[in-house]
Amino acid sequence: MLDTVDGHDLGRFPVLLYKHIPQIGKKQPALLRFHLPGWKNYDEIFWQSLGDYIILAVHRVKDLEFDRLRGRLKLEYFAKMKGRIKYPGDIKEIIQKIAYLVDSEDLPTDFTRFRRMAERRGSLGEMSKEQAAIIGAALKFIEIK
Repeated sequence: MLDTVDGHDLGRFPVLLYKHIPQIGKKQPALLRFHLPGWKNYDEIFWQSLGDYIILAVHRVKDLEFDRLRGRLKLEYFAKMKGRIKYPGDIKEIIQKIAYLVDSEDLPTDFTRFRRMAERRGSLGEMSKEQAAIIGAALKFIEIK
């Protein structure tokens, strides 16, 4: 689904990567900080949805925080060392496309609720069948090249 987004449409949704601290092996995650000027003061439900889709698309996310009033997003993740590696520029592009799809209402904002990463730890086994089915259906919408 991300491949279908036209680059011309993305011009209205700039995503600026303003800080990158590379990961240190498997000891310290990479840190990325983004600024989404078009998303300043958006309601929390849109930021929550954006966070959920980022977690599904990027994988290996350790922490995700947002400041809706300033339009900023902080992402900590462990990058893959083999296979399909996602570099900071790739993640910026993924976030930009997801932000566009959420804003244009091509991705639903009500499929799940954002929870702090601390609440997510160890909760996969406690997920109901309905929640797992919803997340599985959402994964079909997100295709990464």
